[in-house]
Order: sequence, then C-alpha cells, then structure tokens
Amino acid sequence: MMGITHDVSISEAHSSPMLASRNSSKSATPSPVAPSSRKGTGSVSSQEWQNDEDIDRLVSLHHTRSSLSSLGLRSDSMASVYSGAGEGRYGIVTVRGQVEFGLQYNYKAGALEIQIKQCKDLAPVDIKRNRSDPYVKVYLLPDKSKSGKRKTKVKKHTLNPVFDECLKFHISLNGLETRTLWLTVWHSDMFGRNDFLGEVMMALENKVFDEPTPKWYNLQERTEPFEDILSYKGDIIVCLKFVPPDMTVHKKGKRSRGALHVLVKEAKALTAVKANGTSDPFCKSYLLPDKGRSSKQKTPIARRTVNPVWNYTFVYDDVTLQELAERCLELTVWDHDRLASNEFLGGVRFSLGTGKHYGKSVEWMDATGKELSLWKSMLERPNFWVEGCLSLRPSLDTRAS
Repeated sequence: MMGITHDVSISEAHSSPMLASRNSSKSATPSPVAPSSRKGTGSVSSQEWQNDEDIDRLVSLHHTRSSLSSLGLRSDSMASVYSGAGEGRYGIVTVRGQVEFGLQYNYKAGALEIQIKQCKDLAPVDIKRNRSDPYVKVYLLPDKSKSGKRKTKVKKHTLNPVFDECLKFHISLNGLETRTLWLTVWHSDMFGRNDFLGEVMMALENKVFDEPTPKWYNLQERTEPFEDILSYKGDIIVCLKFVPPDMTVHKKGKRSRGALHVLVKEAKALTAVKANGTSDPFCKSYLLPDKGRSSKQKTPIARRTVNPVWNYTFVYDDVTLQELAERCLELTVWDHDRLASNEFLGGVRFSLGTGKHYGKSVEWMDATGKELSLWKSMLERPNFWVEGCLSLRPSLDTRAS
C-alpha cells in the first residue's frame, strides 16, 4: 500500500530534436535481476529552485555558461552546468545499485502515477560507515520547472532504502507522448551539496501503461546534457501578415501606407509560477525601436493555465515593407501578478537579424532561425498569413554571435 502521494499539475510540451535524440539513444529497460478581442477577431491598434542539487545561483550560471566551449564535453564546468552551479555533485561516487518503481496511468484522475518502492545496493557516500542518506527525484522532461519536480522523503543511513511513495503528475495521456521520465537518486547532504547516486531515463512515447507492477531498473551514470536544462521555456504560435495600402482608404487626410497584423494564437508548456502549478499568462508586443505607449499592445490575461489560448490580433498601422525590414517585432510572455511585479516567462524577436537599424548597430536586431525565416516570409508575401511555432527564449539579453 502506498504511503505518501505527491500531486502536481504539469503541462504538455513538444520535445526538442536534441531531447528526442537523447531519448532514442538511452531509454530505460528493466534490470535482468528483477478567443477574445476589441475588434471582431481580436484586432487592436521565477522560478524557485529548492536547496538540493538544483540551482540556487542561477544568475551566475546564466552569465558564465557562455564561456563553455561545448555542452558535449565532460569537465568540471560541464558538471556545474548540469548539476546546478556545483550544488549537486556528479562523479564523487561510482554509480551502482538498482531502483524499483512502477508506472500506471490513472484515467479517472488524468494523471501519471509513479510508484517508488525501494532501492538496493546503492553506493555509500560515507565509506567509513558504509552508508548514504538517499532520496529519489523525478521530472518529466523537458519540463524542469518547480511544479515539474517531485521527490521522495530522505531515508537516513542506508544503502537499501524503502520509500513506498507515489509521485503523481496531472498530464493527459497524449501529453506523455512528448515526455521523458528522468528519475535520479541522490544522497542528501546537510550543507546542500548532494551527491548523485544514479539515474534512469525512459522515453514515454508509445508507452503502454498496462502493467503497474513495480520493476527493478539498473541505475546508470549520468546522461550527457545535450541542451541547457534551463533553456526550455515553452512554445508560442504566431501568425504574421503585411496588409498593403488600400488606395481608397485615407487616414487623417493621408493615404494609408500599409499595416502589420500579428495574430498571437497560443502558447504551450509555459513555466508554472503559481503555487497551484499554473500561471496567469499574457503576451505583450512592441514594434522596435519604438518602446513607447503607442507601440505597446497586450493580449488579455489567460487565467490558471500554462497552455494559454489567446487568438488575439495586434495591428500596427501606417508602416511600409521597407520600414519593417529595418524594424523588429518583439513578443514577450509574462505571468500576471496583482500584488507584485509580473514575471517574465520568455520571448521572441522577429526581424531580418542584421544586427543593424538603418546602418547603426543595435542589440535587438538579433533574430535567428524561425524568427528570421517567418519575418522574411511575411515581407515576401504581402496580404498572406504566415504561421510558425517558435520556442520562447529564456532571456532577451544580447545573443552571442
């Protein structure tokens, strides 16, 4: 009988190609031992990381990670990036032992239940006394937000801990198709420098949850991080269209020069900021370099969700294609807080990515990838909607060249 149940809501997400490649290369197998608007369609002109191996010096990590030559190298620096600025230690002990857990999907509750039974023959951190203080932690990657983490209680002075706990994640069965179970075992250190005792990685794509009986899995050495674990902030789906000037339309005695239409459809897998595992997200827009009131436009707030659907259109009037080639559309997503400052959840910038505005170097003309290609498509196809799903940037700081 399960002793303790931990319950948390998490979001559905699309896994990145990097993550997909990691899933296929190392997947666990059991051990052999055992819409709103103001005009019709909507037209209008932090995470808290706890004090285990997770990050409590996130800011310093963010500023130093650019100095790493490669995320694929094993090094002291790499261990710091992966484990949280050195707060959790990898490679201190040689991984050994097994973990017993079971998976079942509770259709009535709409939740994945992970039954953590026990571990055996773990590596001792205290070699003299031949013991450790182990606990188990679980994520459903790529979500590494506060609400996406669950862990068991710590068992003191044992290499064969019995947990008998159930870690529960509210997520649709379809949402599990893009997730990877990342189960890790740690030794709990009173000063916060916890030691890694092993992991199990299991891709949940096409997983059939018809056998809830717990199974034994061999603990593995840590997986190389193929991407920055802090970088994934969710996705945003945006449509862009340039509407050419209508010769019959005049505004204040002047002929219209054209308009940029920006349809912000929805976002997926945003960071959960609220204690209940959700956020109150809204999207804000500027047509840079103008950051004045006339340029700022916002969607309504979507309440209690990490998968907001806005279907809201921003319109920037009186612009030409030539001007848009020199400008940048900045979209940022925020969690609304009535009592404190709104929290930044991620952003994108659409431009030609030249780094220059009319010949002058500027930091905000830094679009790459889909940001750049979608903007270019919009400029090349007037009066035609172009649509894209883009990963939100974790920061709008200047990108390294």
